[in-house]
Amino acid sequence: MNYGLINQQTTTYEAIQELRCIVPPMSPVPDISIIKSDRLSDEDGSFPGSPDWLIEIRSPDQGTLELQNKILHCLSNGTQLAWLIDIQRQQIWVWENQELPLIYAGADTLPTLGNISGLTVETVIAMTKQR
Repeated sequence: MNYGLINQQTTTYEAIQELRCIVPPMSPVPDISIIKSDRLSDEDGSFPGSPDWLIEIRSPDQGTLELQNKILHCLSNGTQLAWLIDIQRQQIWVWENQELPLIYAGADTLPTLGNISGLTVETVIAMTKQR
């Protein structure tokens, strides 16, 4: 996914691809982790804690249960927002805090963090094809 659009809109958060997050007893590696800049260190390596916002992209051969378990674990440990992008179904499941997920599609505007705005399901699906 071309996550540069997120980094172009904010300096408060930084989007990082495939960052290992240490969230005991797991150490998930979301497709994209968006973390408040003041929580990041200058050192390379794993991130100690849950990302503020995580994005998972479901591949056609991947089941959703494992992805949802990763998302729910992070949400219960501080993640505020999670997206599960289903390219085949052209929809995005969105969890905010510990609420049940909502499903967004088409021109629906997605919830984000900070001053990031204007992301629709159509825009995000198109971005995932720009790998």
